[in-house]
Amino acid sequence: MSAPGMMECQVCQIDVPAGVYCGLCGVPLADHQRGDGPHWLRARAFSAAPGQRLLTPSLTSSLFPHLAPRSRKVFLMGLVLLATALTVGTVLRMPAALIAVASLGIPLLFALYLRESGVSRDIPRSTLILTVTLGVVLGVGWVLLTGAAVARAYGVPLGAGIAGGRILRDGIGVPVGSMLLMLVPALVARLGWRGNRESLDGYAIGALGALTFTAAATLSRLAPQFSTGMINRVRPLDGLLVEAGIRGIAMPLTAAAVGGLIGTALWFTRPPTKVYKNRGFVRGTLIVIALVVVAVYAGLGLLDVARFPQWLQLAGHLTLTALALLALRIGLHLALLHEAQDEIRTDEPILCVECDHVVPDAPFCAACGAAMHASSRRSRRTRRDDRPIRLAEEPATGEIVVGLKPGYSLHAGTFEALEPPKTSFRTVALVLGIAVVVLAGSLVGLSGLISKPAAKYICPPDCGSPPMNRAVEINPRFTSADGAFSVSYPVEGAAYQISKQDNGVTAVLQAGDGGTMQLFSRPAAGRTPKEIAVDLVNETFPDTKTAYEIPNTMVGYQHGYGLAADLWPQGAMSSSTRMRVIVMVAVKNDLALIAGAVGPYRAFGPDFGSGKPSAANLQLALDMGKYVNSFSWRGDPPR
Repeated sequence: MSAPGMMECQVCQIDVPAGVYCGLCGVPLADHQRGDGPHWLRARAFSAAPGQRLLTPSLTSSLFPHLAPRSRKVFLMGLVLLATALTVGTVLRMPAALIAVASLGIPLLFALYLRESGVSRDIPRSTLILTVTLGVVLGVGWVLLTGAAVARAYGVPLGAGIAGGRILRDGIGVPVGSMLLMLVPALVARLGWRGNRESLDGYAIGALGALTFTAAATLSRLAPQFSTGMINRVRPLDGLLVEAGIRGIAMPLTAAAVGGLIGTALWFTRPPTKVYKNRGFVRGTLIVIALVVVAVYAGLGLLDVARFPQWLQLAGHLTLTALALLALRIGLHLALLHEAQDEIRTDEPILCVECDHVVPDAPFCAACGAAMHASSRRSRRTRRDDRPIRLAEEPATGEIVVGLKPGYSLHAGTFEALEPPKTSFRTVALVLGIAVVVLAGSLVGLSGLISKPAAKYICPPDCGSPPMNRAVEINPRFTSADGAFSVSYPVEGAAYQISKQDNGVTAVLQAGDGGTMQLFSRPAAGRTPKEIAVDLVNETFPDTKTAYEIPNTMVGYQHGYGLAADLWPQGAMSSSTRMRVIVMVAVKNDLALIAGAVGPYRAFGPDFGSGKPSAANLQLALDMGKYVNSFSWRGDPPR
């Protein structure tokens, strides 16, 4: 029979202080209820917030596991404040403000969490500085290394499928490479770590390194928007909102979850008595974590290269973020339940900051099941130095009554305990507000300084050169496999890489801004040139904005339809760029002949282009004109 005030734990097989949960292993002492799952999982209560079930979504308890309940509410309001600032910057069309909040908002809030929870005092300052420095350097370096290659990949041929090489490189290689580099700060910190390890220390370092890497990469990828001016009146508002959702919410939360999950695994230490117990289960868990992490980042890359409408793309990013946060929540929970714990002193009282009960000093709260390691070392040390004390001597059994709250008298007397530290929303809001205003204001000012005003033509002297006295160029000619049409195309050499299909020619510009030009055919199937052009653009780029229709369009000296459209590629790994699409179509004999060009937008002006006013704003357009009217249908007279 158990001693008074003690109960036998069916898992530990020893007597433990009576309560709702075992203070040694954290499992419920009462019979399991349906849906609780196995005892090693304890699905009824999340280790860092036992008032919540393990599989119940909760952003604050997953992202800020060290915080007490009241502080979690404060940081939830901090997240709402950042979302509001992100929305305001987007609606006002101020790209610099949007970039400041999107790239630095959540990292700043996470740094504030480390300070308020006391974790920043548990981890050596040199480790924190090294983690942040490595994250920033690697983030900027990765963008500089891959940015140009990814930007050139946006010039996708019209109507073409997604190339396998692009899927492997941009859809898997770039995001998985980004993920691996993002974890380097945590790996370096782990190699240099001295002393005892706790899983949540690894979580803090891993999440901090991943957030700083992502912040530096996002700032570098979006930096070209600074040159668009303080207010962007050109880009559609829905595109800005999607960018804010991906860059400012989905990406940093995913990075924090993945980095924190890996950091937790790196710092996890099994108790000496369980080092060789269930080793296969531990290995299997680590393998599952690795597969989830790789799958999340590969999924992000595949979303970027797929041609989904941007709102569907945002939904996909948020879904992967939710998956990463769930994996983080389960990983933190299992680590807290099964890692090596502090010295056990069940004969000493301590205040649980999760439920405000005085309980025996054990790895888990006997009243609510909270893990002691879910609070910082500083918090535990303070509560052990200032333990609850008896205010009135009464006949007592000497036992600590589970569930005794400060200020109440029950059997063993009355206890008085220090109140746990409480985070003020005023402090969080003030720090975040000042930081966001200063950073956003600085970047908005920088944007105003480096943006260039629209070019003004004064003729003379800015009249351009007349189209005369130019040498006649002789280009090779392509004839379709069925002989239905023919067209001239650029000479293959240093400037273009040429590929031929049965229905046309594709020329990829290798110099300057790059881009892709196509000269090809499609069956008209009774459609008008306008319908064909619009369908072709929407098929390849579903979120374009038509800039203008080309007046008096002619293809092969046949009246047709032409348009110029703009798009801004969305995605976690994409660099900020504006792409210009030009499509010209004419129909004869129910066969549509199409000239199309896709490439980076470049405003024509006195210092770029033909020297005379033009709305083409695409480097390929300078060379495309001579091929458009070289088309001829079968039966056309020679010319």
